[in-house]
Amino acid sequence: MQSNIGVNTRAADLRAALRVADLLAGGPAARAAGAVAEDGTGDDAPPPPPDLRGVRGLVAEAGSARADDARRGGWHDVLAQERARLSRAGLGWLLTRLAAGTFPALDVLEIGCERLRLSRLSYDSAGTGPDVHRLAESSWTDLAPAAPGLPHDRPRRLFLLAGGAETDPVAPAVTAPLRAALDAFLRVNPRDGRPLAVVVRASGWGPVEQAAEEARRDAGALLCLRLSAHWPPSPDDLTAEVPLRRTVWLAAAQVDGGSGTVRLVRRPLFPAGSRTDGRGAAAPVVRVPVTAPPHGATTGESVAAVVAAGLDEPASRWRSLRLDRLELPPGSRTVLRYALHGRNRVELRHDGHHEPESSPWSALASGTPRQLSRPRPVDLVVAVELAGPQGDGGTAVEERLQEAAAVVTAVEDAVGGEDVLRVGLIGYRDHAPLDRPGDHDPVVHRTAMSAAQDAGRTLGTWRPHPLRHDFATGLEHVPRELSAWRHLWRAGSHRVLLVVGSRPPHPRTRPPRVLRRGAAVRICPDRLEWRDELHAARHYEGVVCVAVVDEPAWMDDLQGEPHLAHWAEGAWDAFGAEGRFGAGHDPRLIASAVAAPALCLPADGAPIRLVVADGPAGEWQHAAAG
Repeated sequence: MQSNIGVNTRAADLRAALRVADLLAGGPAARAAGAVAEDGTGDDAPPPPPDLRGVRGLVAEAGSARADDARRGGWHDVLAQERARLSRAGLGWLLTRLAAGTFPALDVLEIGCERLRLSRLSYDSAGTGPDVHRLAESSWTDLAPAAPGLPHDRPRRLFLLAGGAETDPVAPAVTAPLRAALDAFLRVNPRDGRPLAVVVRASGWGPVEQAAEEARRDAGALLCLRLSAHWPPSPDDLTAEVPLRRTVWLAAAQVDGGSGTVRLVRRPLFPAGSRTDGRGAAAPVVRVPVTAPPHGATTGESVAAVVAAGLDEPASRWRSLRLDRLELPPGSRTVLRYALHGRNRVELRHDGHHEPESSPWSALASGTPRQLSRPRPVDLVVAVELAGPQGDGGTAVEERLQEAAAVVTAVEDAVGGEDVLRVGLIGYRDHAPLDRPGDHDPVVHRTAMSAAQDAGRTLGTWRPHPLRHDFATGLEHVPRELSAWRHLWRAGSHRVLLVVGSRPPHPRTRPPRVLRRGAAVRICPDRLEWRDELHAARHYEGVVCVAVVDEPAWMDDLQGEPHLAHWAEGAWDAFGAEGRFGAGHDPRLIASAVAAPALCLPADGAPIRLVVADGPAGEWQHAAAG
């Protein structure tokens, strides 16, 4: 009878060499990444066999068709054995018992092709975690004095651990040296009798699996897992399956618009018992709409606080899992997306800028004000330039009207309450070219103080007027109009003139020189001194000035028309003394300049640091007292 021992030995050596070559090329992790990079999907198509040139001295020379067939067949066997030996059975049960507090901590012994690691998993006193504490880590070569049978040469050592018998038929068994090294590692790292789980990160590597199984029996480990031949920096792939012991919430402030009362609230992100599968599947994403605190009650940065807490725990006992500082304009809305992700538990996915917040949760909670002061009444006069080019589909005037309406809406959102904001409207156009004093009034629309929504509808009915001058318009008549509105101001109100226009007012005398352009700057036919009128409104009536300017091209021509440019800049600086913005600016930021002085900080002087709850009120729970 002919023996098959030699044939089987050569096949085992080939499989061992393939395992070594695969590990040296990055192992299963590199295989998975290569599959995704190649076809973009990471489907289940088997990877090609690794190149054996790096381990050429361990097996017979390859190159023939027969050898290539043997290599493909051996690689098929390697992958089949790896899949057959993989086992995570019992991990979920064990981690659930850890989360439930059945035992205070769990020791994990990881045994790989080249390294060993002992870690301890535990929860802190607040029930958050699990925390991973690395107790010891060593390579097989570090333990060589206790295991002299392990070769120092890396490929040869891996070949033996992968089940290769070498070309020498009398090569010593490698299991005994492995056991000796394992015993030495555990002797110098005692475990104090805590429950143990053994994780073999060498599926299909027979001698390593055998030594690990013997160690499991001797140590009385609760279970033994077999994973692929990959060595991660930490056992996060195991702890990802730990269920949450406590519900994870997003903490926020809630502001009652009517009373100004501020409360701490929270919305559940992931209930107790939630877990990820730890095997690369996409984590579920929870979307939470929030807003920034209102104008006057924020610094422009808001903190999104993710906390862990029981159902009835007061805010003082909530434990922060992550705190992120977001840049959010006052009153703006955004959506935060959270995923349960690995041992870090919660991952924030947010398109806007954010960075870690250094303040502890206790300071954020205790520093949240309890009451906002009521805003002062706001009397807003909006003056819009109605003259603009109409040829070739010009839409400048329509865009100004839309921008004015958007700012009115943003101011209304900022101050809240229909009785707080009143809006008056002025529409002005150019002087006629041959006007004499008193011939023509550039102010073509005057709308008395009304509600913001009524003002917005009125702006939508105004129509453009022709452009009659290149360099100036009838804006100088607007400050005089304000003097006629004195009886409309409410007592103690915050009074604002908002001009939405393009060209500066006509000068009273001495117009600036035009160097390169054909037309001259005309003086005002009515000889109005708008600066004196504007100064009187600011000084005696307390009017503040904000401007939104779509600058004509010549205002940037400091080289060609310096006199024109400086004159226009000076005029717009006066009409925009408290805030000057370019056309198309965020209306919420313009609204902040308009309304901020009317909005006091919270009653205790501290701003709201947390994001503000948005969406249905029933989705947020009030913090328990205590």
